[in-house]
Amino acid sequence: MCAPLIEMHRVSIEKNGNTLLREVDLCIKQGEQVAILGPNGSGKSSLIRTMMGDLRHDTSIEGSYVRIRGEEHYALFDIRQAFGLVSGELQIDMRRNMTAEEAVLSGLFGSIGTNRSQNIDENMIKRAWDTLQSVGSEHLANRIVNTLSMGEARRVLMARALINRPEALILDEPMSALDLTGKYFVRKTMRSLASSGRSLILVTHDPSDIIPEINRVIMMRGGHIFSDGGLDTLTEDRLSELYDVPVKLLKAKGRLWAFS
Repeated sequence: MCAPLIEMHRVSIEKNGNTLLREVDLCIKQGEQVAILGPNGSGKSSLIRTMMGDLRHDTSIEGSYVRIRGEEHYALFDIRQAFGLVSGELQIDMRRNMTAEEAVLSGLFGSIGTNRSQNIDENMIKRAWDTLQSVGSEHLANRIVNTLSMGEARRVLMARALINRPEALILDEPMSALDLTGKYFVRKTMRSLASSGRSLILVTHDPSDIIPEINRVIMMRGGHIFSDGGLDTLTEDRLSELYDVPVKLLKAKGRLWAFS
């Protein structure tokens, strides 16, 4: 049997006197498609940063551990093999005078864009085109990133995250700042990747972002896991408790809309 992609047990993190995560127990298996849902400040970003190795948990707590692919001692290479990250912060950093192809290639080096010191061969260029094609964006390869729409740039970031062939793609608030056109194409890309068997971890504050292919929802509140279950856990009562305001749901054509 394969080791789980990520395991956390009794994971707590404090920073500057603030509790970011509190006694988190979590296991995400390889091949799962998961949504991490919660209001702003609930601990979603801290959870992702812990997965990516940016935050370290309190190891003085008895039995506490974080394991990636079954290993407690892991390197940056292991993280890149496990997770590819798409975030709004990264998109801001990437809005520079480079082509979409260069932006995708930079994912192989963990850099922002490419430079002369990096040895880029034909196989790498083919991988960049293949990953752009996998997100329906090969036609953007020679476009300058600064000229792309928010939605186009978001899909290029997906390709950048996928070029290392990670086991799971982490999408941190992928619909943020997108117009309806951008949301349509990003959602379409997410559904296509999920249908192809790609593992997805969608991080969002809005239940409406959850695509039908996701079958597990982890709700977070106050730095701990509030609920962990299937799509049937997305009820008005539970969401109202999660967000601490009355929440109404509308379901139609396999989609879910939440409003308060």
